[in-house]
Amino acid sequence: MSDREALAPHIAYCGLDCSGCEVFQATAWNDDSIRKKYSDKVFSQWKIKVEPATINCHGCRDTRPKSGFCATCEGRQCAIERGLENCAWCEDYGCEKLQRVHQAMIHVGKEVDGEAWASHNLKQIRCDNKLDT
Repeated sequence: MSDREALAPHIAYCGLDCSGCEVFQATAWNDDSIRKKYSDKVFSQWKIKVEPATINCHGCRDTRPKSGFCATCEGRQCAIERGLENCAWCEDYGCEKLQRVHQAMIHVGKEVDGEAWASHNLKQIRCDNKLDT
């Protein structure tokens, strides 16, 4: 069992909880072993070499640089431009940009029963705030 303090949820613009991301965890805990493991996974799965020292992210809504897909995410950029806390609050909720982001998550295994984890989170936010009425 880990003696680390659990990370608070950090819901990204797309709905992903960054606290479950290895890159976010490696950064929050400043853990080079997590960075190395993630680097090895990226190379094993996609044959992309990533230097462990460059694996850092403070979460989607943080202004510091991002790693990987999050650095160029069009959904993230759109939400920033619209001044949204996350895509659940968008008048165009479910747009093509968001669908592409969620499809990418499904492709890398961040899904349950064929639906991106992030999509579940956004739907819950919309339900909790009665945004679908």
